[in-house]
Amino acid sequence: MKRGMMALRLAVFAGAVSMLAAGCGDQRAANKQALEKALNRDYALNADCLFAKPLPFPYELAVQDKLLGQTRSKLDALVEAGLLSRVESVRGNQVVNRYSMTASGAQVEGKGRFCYGRRQVTSVERFTKPVNYDGMPLTKVEYRFVLKNSAGWAKQDEVRNAFPDVAKSMQPSPIDEATLILTNDGWVLTY
Repeated sequence: MKRGMMALRLAVFAGAVSMLAAGCGDQRAANKQALEKALNRDYALNADCLFAKPLPFPYELAVQDKLLGQTRSKLDALVEAGLLSRVESVRGNQVVNRYSMTASGAQVEGKGRFCYGRRQVTSVERFTKPVNYDGMPLTKVEYRFVLKNSAGWAKQDEVRNAFPDVAKSMQPSPIDEATLILTNDGWVLTY
């Protein structure tokens, strides 16, 4: 009888331990709650911005440069939003646009990256089974979010047309993907 009780106690203890390891409170487990918490922790610290690195202003582009046409249209959208000014000049046989930050643009978070809001993950829809990446578990996550504290200038049609990620973020419940890796500090977003 004592053996049976001991086996039952061990089974209950093992079940409790396995529940904890499966994610009941374990932020290192690969589960929706832990991954959502990791994403929200990162997004609380890092705003969504138009550019990964600050643009060096003043910024000049030749009007005839076809390779930079998309960059020019993005900067022109920021001129329309009042964040940049544009001065056209002629240098030799080229027309050059010189973009400078306005007083309004200088007040935008990101110092030339033009940050427009912060994501708050509302749900993790799915994630892949973690795989080994350089000795650390890595998973891909699909999640829904809302954009908090969105900038008024980012809602303008010119900006949303020039920056599709901004338009996507302004939708009621957009879906995005992220890759997270498990470190000693828990799950962290990779960029």
